[in-house]
Amino acid sequence: MTNYKVGVLRSRFLVCDRNQRVRRLLADILEQCGYDVAQTDDPEEFFRRLDEGWPDVAMAGNLPLEHGQSLVDRFLDMGLHVPLIVMVEDDGVDHALSMFEHGVFGYVRIPVERATLAAVAFRAVDHCRLLKRVRLLGHEGRDLRSLFQGLLNTCPTPAWALDPAGHVVDANTAAASALGRTVDSVRGRQYRDLVDPEAGDLFERAVEEVRRGAENVQFEKARGEAMFEIMLRPVYRDRVLVGFTLVETDVTARRRSEQELAQSEQRYRSVYQAARDAILLINRSDGRILDTNDAALRLYGYSREEMLGLSLEDIAAEPEQSMQDLRQGYEASPLRHHVRKDGSEFPVEASMSHFGHDGQAVTTAFIRDISNRKVVEEALREGARLYRAVVEDQTELICRFAPDFSLTFVNPACTKFFNRDEDDLLDTSFLSLVVAEERDNLMEWVRKVTPERPVMAVEQRTMRSDGAIRWMRWINRAIYDHKGHLRQFQCVGRDVSDRKAADEALEMANREKERLRLNLEATFRSIPDGIITVDSDMRVISTNSAVTPMCSIDRDNAPGRPVGDVMTCANSPCVSVLQQVLRTRRPVRGYEVQCSHDGGPERMLELNCSPLMDANMQFVGAVLVIKDITRIADLEKRLQERFGFRGMVGKSECMQEVYHLLEQLSPLDSTVLVRGESGTGKELVADALHYGGSRAACAMVKVNCSALSESLLESELFGHIRGAFTGAVRDKVGRIEAAQGGTLFLDEIGDISPLLQVKLLRFLEQKEYEKVGESKTRKADVRIIAATNVDLLAKVHEGAFREDLYYRLNVMPVYLPPLRERDGDMPLLVNHFLEAFGETFKKRFTGVSQEVLDLFMRYQWPGNIRELKHIMEHACILAPEGEIGLEYIRRDIIEDFSGIRESAPMRKRKPVNADAAAIVEALKKTGGNKAKAAKLLGIHRATLYRKMDQFGLEQ
Repeated sequence: MTNYKVGVLRSRFLVCDRNQRVRRLLADILEQCGYDVAQTDDPEEFFRRLDEGWPDVAMAGNLPLEHGQSLVDRFLDMGLHVPLIVMVEDDGVDHALSMFEHGVFGYVRIPVERATLAAVAFRAVDHCRLLKRVRLLGHEGRDLRSLFQGLLNTCPTPAWALDPAGHVVDANTAAASALGRTVDSVRGRQYRDLVDPEAGDLFERAVEEVRRGAENVQFEKARGEAMFEIMLRPVYRDRVLVGFTLVETDVTARRRSEQELAQSEQRYRSVYQAARDAILLINRSDGRILDTNDAALRLYGYSREEMLGLSLEDIAAEPEQSMQDLRQGYEASPLRHHVRKDGSEFPVEASMSHFGHDGQAVTTAFIRDISNRKVVEEALREGARLYRAVVEDQTELICRFAPDFSLTFVNPACTKFFNRDEDDLLDTSFLSLVVAEERDNLMEWVRKVTPERPVMAVEQRTMRSDGAIRWMRWINRAIYDHKGHLRQFQCVGRDVSDRKAADEALEMANREKERLRLNLEATFRSIPDGIITVDSDMRVISTNSAVTPMCSIDRDNAPGRPVGDVMTCANSPCVSVLQQVLRTRRPVRGYEVQCSHDGGPERMLELNCSPLMDANMQFVGAVLVIKDITRIADLEKRLQERFGFRGMVGKSECMQEVYHLLEQLSPLDSTVLVRGESGTGKELVADALHYGGSRAACAMVKVNCSALSESLLESELFGHIRGAFTGAVRDKVGRIEAAQGGTLFLDEIGDISPLLQVKLLRFLEQKEYEKVGESKTRKADVRIIAATNVDLLAKVHEGAFREDLYYRLNVMPVYLPPLRERDGDMPLLVNHFLEAFGETFKKRFTGVSQEVLDLFMRYQWPGNIRELKHIMEHACILAPEGEIGLEYIRRDIIEDFSGIRESAPMRKRKPVNADAAAIVEALKKTGGNKAKAAKLLGIHRATLYRKMDQFGLEQ
């Protein structure tokens, strides 16, 4: 209900109706709104209080009186200046509306709605105040008219008679007294000289207006806190100006009343506009919307001008029914749907108040969007249905009893347990179901229960109808209403007799468990690996002695404590593994971690964790076995060789150096310049740096600088605004802005123009740039990775590339060797592409022939890895499956290689002794460098690889 507040002086309502319930309801609502209320069922008492002038607003039913006259008719005949609100039944609405033109202010329908009564009462009180102010203004007007009449007979209002030159011809006593003079002393004097300069100037301007043809001129002059209205009228004789009459009127009270009236209107409008519900003022005859508050504009999505051009039919989804509700004078319409400007429909709840305004019947409609309430109501109904289903299907005993222990509800499980009908159990005492020895405890809890501690869990002996006594575990909860008053108790019970009977068996099981625990302790002590067992709450059950040197755990204080508290290292992987097993209930095998304790050296540990099950195969915790594999890991690390790095394939020494450098650069934000021939994989290096660093979660934006003209490249990099150049029809986000927080990869950086070199240098140094066509400086947090296949330093010497930009880009150069210099990487790359294209083309390849591998090892690869990829793709398309031979290699490659080989000078080669011992000796001399070893032996690298495979030598 809208909370209509009143001022300090509480407005008084007089309610007359013979129905005491109606009177009491009306009085309660009005008093809650802050009004004083008197009620009576005697019409004579009603009119007596009206004669005494007690009420501000009267409310009455249209009661019949003597001589066929009704209470409303008599009220209207008396001509009282008190707003009358008529109380009518549904069939009396039309009659009540017809009484508006005879002086009835409004009506409320019985049974009354709280919000409607509050709204009508608020308007009636406001109307009463307006009537009082109007009467006050009327009295002042009559006083002014009397004063004007009294001007002819010693009028108390200052009045002056002036000649055309402004000399005082005559004045009344009030006029002279206002100046502290006598009438005789002011006659013949200039009126301007008698008043203050400001009033004199106003008088002179008024005289000039009269001389220009004005019939009269009125102006105001303040004297202290009083305000005087001065009226200057010309006096003509035979159309000739013979003088003036000047009358001063004190209008202080009137101005104050007008100000109060404006403030009242402002207060009304503030309440009207601040209402959360939509409020519409509607013409009842045609449904036109006459006024609306801001909430209605927000609800329907129209502007005020659009809303005032609509009717109720335009916003109602059921226009005919809504207009019928309006014309029939309903105070609350049934559930209707309205339509927003965008066409969407929504349910509304409408309360309407009907009254007369400016000679026409209008309605104030309070409209509330109840979409959310409908959803909540449906959820409540569904919740109630589910609650009933749960309670009725529950196997536990559920019942409720009043504070006097009388049962008010039992579920089917309860009736089945006690073997009694529901009607037989209801209204009986809950205490009768509990054995006598247990009742005192329950009654004591009921006496002392509080809202802060409303629950009691207790095991009690309960007696069934057949005399059998069963142990029950009861969860008793006190239920309070929103005012904190105790209403009833709800009990949920479960039969635990079988559990009581099982206590002895449990004790025997505990003894067996202790025996097993001792055996387990002996086993723990004999195992060299560290063992930790925890329960399902991650608390340590036990540890063996091997854990202490591995994890620095104090075995004496560990049991019962959370495992995270007994581990000395932060973020212990042991804790993470245990948590995973407890969460998934699945074992973890062979999880290897590095950790150190108490500042000691790092150890490599292998963690194996399994769920811990009891004798019934129930999950009760986890057991963690910690194995120290530091020595094994060191050996594996020495033997391990990295064959790839983040998408790049290769195990050669030069690539190992690249991998190591990329690992160092990935977490940094430094600018990187990637150099290398075309096709060596510079873009893969940029991807590895980005996705291996802290910016991996943000964008990786790539730009090929050689693919765009200078103007397009500038727009692509920095973006542009609308109208920056011909064709720029909208704002464009540049690549730098798109890469915010991430990485910008500039491929072929050596091809950018000198102008862009300047702008790029500024961005690299200050991280600032401007969009094309915009003077606003923007900042961007972007890491720059550039790539080139040309010698930038040579371009600097030629003057084609800025020296300062070169050194700014060359902070950390990464050189990618060409494929011809990557000894030993060819077999890996071939196998990599075979797997990739085999998956793409759904074929199964076993490898390439030795002839193909020899060809690849001797070919110079001007196109590097890109050329190798295309050749492999060509071969994989032609080859069916299995091994790829020379017949599937592009003929131009074979011909190019043959031409190169034939053009080279032939030299006679002497036989080479490349047995296993010679190969091992050559590898020792070259420190394991296979390219140097092949050169030392006088054979090709491919031949060396083939012989090493033949002799079973480890590569």
